[in-house]
Amino acid sequence: MDIKTLLHNLHDELSCSVCMVTFTEPKQLPCLHSFCLHCLQGIQRTSGRHDVITCPECRRESQVPGGNLHDLPTNFRINSLLDVLAIRDCNTAGVKCGNCDKSSRHSSYCFQCCAFWCDMCINAHNLIKANKGHRVLALKDFQDQDITNVLKRPAFCPRPGHEKKELEFFCKKCKQAICSSCVATTHDGHVKILLEEAANEKKSQVMSAIDSKKKKAQKMRNKISKLDESCDKIQTRLARVKRSAQQFAESIIVVIEAKKQEIFHEADHQAHQSLESLRIRRNEIENKVKTIETAVGKTETLIKRSTNAELAQLDESQDTSLPERVSDERDEIDYEFEDLSELIFEENEALKTKAIAEGIGLIKTILSETKADQSVAEGTGLTEAIVGIEANFVLTTRNAEGKQCYQNRDRVTVEIENQQGHDCATEVRVQDNKSGNYKISYFAKETGACRAVVKVNEEQVRDSPFPVQVKPRQFRPVLSFGQQGSSAGTFKEPFGVAVNARDEIAVTENGNDRVQVFSSNGTYLRSFGRKGNNQGEFTRPRGIACNKNNNIIVVDTANHRVQLFSEQGEYLSQFGGRGNLDHQLYLPHGLSVDNEGNIVVGDTGNKSIKIFSPDGHYLSKIGGDGSFTFPFDCVQYEKYLMVSDDGDDCIKVFDRSGHFLYKFGKKGEGDGEFNEPKCLSVNKAGHLMVCDLNNHRVQVFELTGKQFRPVLSFGQQGSSAGTFKQPFGVAVNERDEIAVTESRNDRVQVYSSNGTYLRSFGRNGDNQGEFNRPSGIACIKNNNIIVVETANHRVQLFSEQGEYLSQIGGTGNLDHQLNLPHGLSVDNEGNIVVADTGNKSIKIFSPDGHYLSKIGGKGSFTRPLHCVQYDKYLMVSDTRDHCIKVFDRNGHFLYRIGKKG
Repeated sequence: MDIKTLLHNLHDELSCSVCMVTFTEPKQLPCLHSFCLHCLQGIQRTSGRHDVITCPECRRESQVPGGNLHDLPTNFRINSLLDVLAIRDCNTAGVKCGNCDKSSRHSSYCFQCCAFWCDMCINAHNLIKANKGHRVLALKDFQDQDITNVLKRPAFCPRPGHEKKELEFFCKKCKQAICSSCVATTHDGHVKILLEEAANEKKSQVMSAIDSKKKKAQKMRNKISKLDESCDKIQTRLARVKRSAQQFAESIIVVIEAKKQEIFHEADHQAHQSLESLRIRRNEIENKVKTIETAVGKTETLIKRSTNAELAQLDESQDTSLPERVSDERDEIDYEFEDLSELIFEENEALKTKAIAEGIGLIKTILSETKADQSVAEGTGLTEAIVGIEANFVLTTRNAEGKQCYQNRDRVTVEIENQQGHDCATEVRVQDNKSGNYKISYFAKETGACRAVVKVNEEQVRDSPFPVQVKPRQFRPVLSFGQQGSSAGTFKEPFGVAVNARDEIAVTENGNDRVQVFSSNGTYLRSFGRKGNNQGEFTRPRGIACNKNNNIIVVDTANHRVQLFSEQGEYLSQFGGRGNLDHQLYLPHGLSVDNEGNIVVGDTGNKSIKIFSPDGHYLSKIGGDGSFTFPFDCVQYEKYLMVSDDGDDCIKVFDRSGHFLYKFGKKGEGDGEFNEPKCLSVNKAGHLMVCDLNNHRVQVFELTGKQFRPVLSFGQQGSSAGTFKQPFGVAVNERDEIAVTESRNDRVQVYSSNGTYLRSFGRNGDNQGEFNRPSGIACIKNNNIIVVETANHRVQLFSEQGEYLSQIGGTGNLDHQLNLPHGLSVDNEGNIVVADTGNKSIKIFSPDGHYLSKIGGKGSFTRPLHCVQYDKYLMVSDTRDHCIKVFDRNGHFLYRIGKKG
């Protein structure tokens, strides 16, 4: 502690914690706490014990030598600090003279006598011959170094008559410091050593004790850390339990809602049948009523117009038939209404009672002797993997002693993550061998550095996470079977292919109107179907899929229907039929089965994708006129539904609710381009495979992208790939890829971090994905690219590969429109901030392009060109105002930077 800090905190250092005032005669207890002598005497009197005293600070009891508190050691440091306090406060309180006891503000201090002298006594001190070499300094002249010297002064003997004697020795018998006079008197014959030697011995002992206490404290801190970890684990487990309960409750709600809708549907159906029956009867009765009313009218007219002679001569049948017919109708109507049935809802009280009695689940406490930090995982799957190939490793669970153990309730989980923490594997399986040994397998779905996180009961095992290097899969032909023909095992226009859970391969034949089934090595097993339109017959069968119970689903294209068969080829059911109603189909081609078992059909002729339940009931559709040109096949993967649009030469991607997300591909022969894309499939690695018909190839798309290394500068003037013509904007994505807009080439080029040309997109035009003077550019968190098009008055959003996703704006001065926009940036929430130059404002849009707000008014702009968001500030360059204008996140003007000059 430096002198200034010491002087500032001096009162705190010198305040007795008992009387709360400055120390007088400070005495030190064995616990190293110090108190005034009179305070300790008061505590001793109160306790009634003279041989023991309790420390007021730590409550430790200490022995009092001979019961006399005077014999407790004096705290020399506090005495030195008391002198420093007196020096500091000499101008206000004065200092008591060590000779005459008078207080004076003009005192001096003798460094040899270690005493204060008033201005009268100091003269007498200086006249004494023995004091000629003493250093005396007036208190008003003290500097920091002088105060340091006071603190370092030697200790003097407290015995009467020895006050001027410095403590130089230590009596080992009496265990106290003594002066040279004490050596020859009271301690004569005792074993004595130099005080410095005794101090070194004590220091060594104390340091040893300190080291021991530090180790003990560290052990306690380690225990505290473990307790904190246990608390964190409990909180994590609590959150997991609540999340599981929430998810389970929501799944029950979904089931109940579905069952409710089924009841509604059945009630609607029965009510509709009853209403239809009543409508028919009503029409029949109305017709009969009209007949009766007509007969009655004619009869009444006849009566009015006929004479008595004519009435008397009426035919008897005319006179009696009318009442009889009315009577017959009344009897028939009464009978029909008596035939109506009551429609009621009968509650499932047993289900309700069971739910109330048993609840939706239980909270269980699992006690396990398995220790995650002792458990060991081993195998090649923990260090390397190949995309799409099963990787394996083994986990052995152990107890605290390191012995293999098995607990049936242990929960083993495995997560394969990429560098961003996203899942990068499919079909992670844990096989419990019931012995404390677990076989674990997974399929990696992207290349690069990943990590395997292995946990037992939510705690990572030893050395987890494990670094895994995933290599790309090398494809090569492994099997070919079949040749042209119509006999068993031969093909004529094979079209669709599907694999069931037994690895059997089912193939549709467009030319032979049948389905053939082969083993995984290509051996013919069986076939079913023939040309026709009856049950189990086909006309141009194309799309095919297998559901979870190995039933085979076939698209019967020219019969406009889908048929379901058992795995042995026995006809089960069908749905569809030619037409454009929701439940009908027109020239369907492809199909797939989603995670819920629903059947997704590419209804090509109706230009839509239709979704049916596993038993063939219509559920919903995607698209219609304008959505697809010629939708051919579809496949569902995770939360996406992907559709090949044969006529648009692209793949269109939708969410599970049927909302369009984006599309990729265009007509051509290059990578990512198509010429009539046909059937789709997703492998175990999560890769999308596309049959590119007229390019005579299959293209494989990695849905998660690839990793790239960082870059420097590159480019020269030109219009070819890798050259520039007026490069305008630049942005770097999370992969360190650099995207550049070119104002004159109307495109965006993307480079690796070392300047290698990767790809480009865009051309001159005003259609989707085309540019007219592209300027500002930004990359958002998912590496999508946002480009400002100045001359087209819009902002377009692209995937990192340059596939068009959506756009914002359009020329105009409305809130959602733009006028010659230039710069843009993306804020922390992913909102898109656009410099709307022509409208002299900054406009903010949501990540999906909805207008949110704009900045203008006070601090408004003359020509805002670019904008950037940093921390809590939005900064805008206003070129014609020659400054940078700064706003807060809410758009309030704060200040400006710069001026013309």
